[in-house]
Amino acid sequence: MPNPDRAPHRRMRFAAVSLALWIVASLGAHRAVAQHAAATLPKADLLLAGGLVIDGTGAPPRRADVAIRGDRIVAIGDALAVEVARTVDCAGRVVAPGFIDVHTHADTVAARRGDARNFVAMGVTTIVTGNCGTSVDDLAAHFAAVERHCIAVNYGSLVGHGTVRSAVLGSANRAPNADELARMRALVRAGLDAGAFGLSTGLIYVPGTFAETDEIVALCEEVAAVDGVYATHMRDEGDRVLQSIDEALEIGRRAGCRVHLSHLKASGRPNWGRSEQIADRLAAARAAGQPVTGDQYAYTASSTSLDVLFPSEVLAEGRRAFAQHLADDAAFRAAMSTALLRTMERSGFGDLSYAQIATAPRHAELQGLRLPAAARALFDADDGDAQARTAIELMVAARGARVAMIYHKMDDADVERLLALPYLGIASDAGIRDYDLADKPHPRGAGNNPRVLGRYVRERGVLSLELAIRKMTALPAEIFDLRDRGVLRAGAFADVVVFDAERIADRATYEDPLAEPVGIDHVLVNGCFVVEAGAHSDARPGRVLRRAAPTERGSR
Repeated sequence: MPNPDRAPHRRMRFAAVSLALWIVASLGAHRAVAQHAAATLPKADLLLAGGLVIDGTGAPPRRADVAIRGDRIVAIGDALAVEVARTVDCAGRVVAPGFIDVHTHADTVAARRGDARNFVAMGVTTIVTGNCGTSVDDLAAHFAAVERHCIAVNYGSLVGHGTVRSAVLGSANRAPNADELARMRALVRAGLDAGAFGLSTGLIYVPGTFAETDEIVALCEEVAAVDGVYATHMRDEGDRVLQSIDEALEIGRRAGCRVHLSHLKASGRPNWGRSEQIADRLAAARAAGQPVTGDQYAYTASSTSLDVLFPSEVLAEGRRAFAQHLADDAAFRAAMSTALLRTMERSGFGDLSYAQIATAPRHAELQGLRLPAAARALFDADDGDAQARTAIELMVAARGARVAMIYHKMDDADVERLLALPYLGIASDAGIRDYDLADKPHPRGAGNNPRVLGRYVRERGVLSLELAIRKMTALPAEIFDLRDRGVLRAGAFADVVVFDAERIADRATYEDPLAEPVGIDHVLVNGCFVVEAGAHSDARPGRVLRRAAPTERGSR
């Protein structure tokens, strides 16, 4: 017979066992839920946490994390829940798309100086070269060489009209015949097929200066066929700047292609203030539905060769032959001296005091000097005749090598007015700098983007931070059809710059043109650090970017 006194004890033991089993089961269930949650968290290699995200679209800044896996952004949001290998604290910093510089001159050195140190130091993650009518002859082979040697930034190119014209006509000052034009069109088409984004012209340089409008229209028809862009260094950026804009617009209309005006400016003292007319001319074209854009650098000085001071027709013989002609023919030297004096008169400055020597083969002691000072050093005189004599001596001594110059010919009010235009991108017009040389190149190659953000955004308020970022990122990506670049969003390539908006500034000057900027903490190209905590990583994760066929438009 059961003992009634033991029944409560059995029930208590049963309840205790049941409770224990429930606790075990519950803990197991919670553990399973936790394991499932961990398994379903998005995975990332890198989290840029807590920064002020300016995504490139022009949208207002927002506090957010940016999660990166491989070469792509996988998520952007506030307090992202991700399983991440590494977190970088970006509190107090702006997180923006990497800057895109669509007007560079890196053609000849990209395959052998792939560090692109001056560009990544400025936050630039993509460059487009082949500008001003000059590109390499064989873009397909060139792209393969850049890929083989590796480069720190993403790299694309235009086809150079001057390169094409030289291949067919040399430096002849005439229009091509039907057969020659067909060969030029074929060369343009080959460059586009290799992946070039369009055609560039340099209409102040030999041989581009000899091309008539009809020739350029014909070549741009090849560009229009692939929805490329026509990027032009116009015939004139001074007294005839409006007529030059009109010619570019005519070419675009007749060929049916988009027009992009390179390094837009109002050059020469008589033209200071004409930026308002330039803006009006472009606004009218855009209002009429013509797709026209442009770019500029944030300086009042341009930079190109010494050649442009001389009449273009005498340069047709080639730079080396021209230099020899100057050396051998006293009458020719006198004629060129007279031509230089006329150049001085047209500039509005009265002399060549606006001209500064950047690179002078066999006269390195003059690099960094303006021409009057160089004249004093060479000839103990600085009047117009001495300055002309100095320019001639520089050409003769260079023996056909390029004499690079900096021309201080613009007004800051014009720079500001153009900077405020939302359809002009920011571009440096610079090459990959060689830090081992003693020359004095334009400081735009080391300071352009930080100068905009420090001087013109923070200090002067010429444009908002959001607009400045857009003009350096999404806008150039749209113009050159660089898909999945220039914006911060899920699925885009992880080209990113992290900087201190209160501190970013350029330090490069005309005396010290390679000084790197301050205020940039990190730069990533395709998800890889090329600048980390302010230091160069020497990584080379850049890719060659090729124009996609119209039917293939998507991510590149």
